Amino acid sequence: MNLAGGMGLGKAPMSLLSAVFDSSGLIEDARVLQGPGVGRDAAIVEWGGQALVMSSDPITFVDADVGKLAVTVNANDILVVGAEPQWLVATVLAPAGVSADDVRALLRDLHNACREAGIALVGGHTEVTDAVSRAVVSCAMIGSAPMGQIIPSDGAHDGDSIIQAGAAAVEGTAILGYPELLESPGISIAPAARALRNVDGVHAMHDVTEGGIATAAAELAEAAGLVAELVFEDILWLPQTLAICAERQLDPLGLLGSGTLLAAVSADAVDHALAELARASVPACHVGQVRDGIRATLNHGGQTRPLPRFGRDEALRALAEAQ
Repeated sequence: MNLAGGMGLGKAPMSLLSAVFDSSGLIEDARVLQGPGVGRDAAIVEWGGQALVMSSDPITFVDADVGKLAVTVNANDILVVGAEPQWLVATVLAPAGVSADDVRALLRDLHNACREAGIALVGGHTEVTDAVSRAVVSCAMIGSAPMGQIIPSDGAHDGDSIIQAGAAAVEGTAILGYPELLESPGISIAPAARALRNVDGVHAMHDVTEGGIATAAAELAEAAGLVAELVFEDILWLPQTLAICAERQLDPLGLLGSGTLLAAVSADAVDHALAELARASVPACHVGQVRDGIRATLNHGGQTRPLPRFGRDEALRALAEAQ
């Protein structure tokens, strides 16, 4: 992508963000154990002998269940580093002309989602503005954990297996035509993260979001200076995902993936990790490896090719084409 040119919808490319972070002269603070970077879902700060964990994510391109989605995706980012989400600050931007009832319903949804997750909604801001055409909820989530329970995002080792927990592309499939999937199986990775965080040999975990499972696998490896190797046939897919991708000519590898957790696990810990996930009733399997190599790869149909990286999520592309 030409960074001087126009940008497409979706997350800013990591090439842009990395260039900024590498050259911005970030303030050094010895208490910051994990700051911004590729594949890093949350910041980690040492505070009073504990790990204080922080994440930030908006919900920008759906109208239904915005409050619940916002709570869940932010909680996911806290959970994948081994911590528990505890406090939420939310900014709600509503479009001009919105009714008071609609704003009230959104805030109630946000409050209820926090209560169900055991998270305290501790502050925020609500505003009606012509800067948005639909409601946008942007949250900052804070959690904590004992230092020994933290799993750093850049902890993957050369030769680790990549474990997938939860079916791929649940959120994207829900948005494109199967909204019931937001309820079951849902998009929370909490059961998977809690099952894995105390397994010796789990070196890193990553929450799949925009760009799908292919982009997330690449990020999981790149955070540790490594590359990912995925096997398409081993990935867990819902039949609805493959059906809607075939119908709309989308690549499921790049479809919005909240609800899926990827973990880099040492070879001798894979069976234990899968057993813990099964005990938590989370479908899971081995889908690839993390390697010290020159390029990320995908094995599909017996052929090996470069692992695709999606600058624009396939769900966003489908929504734009439908307008």
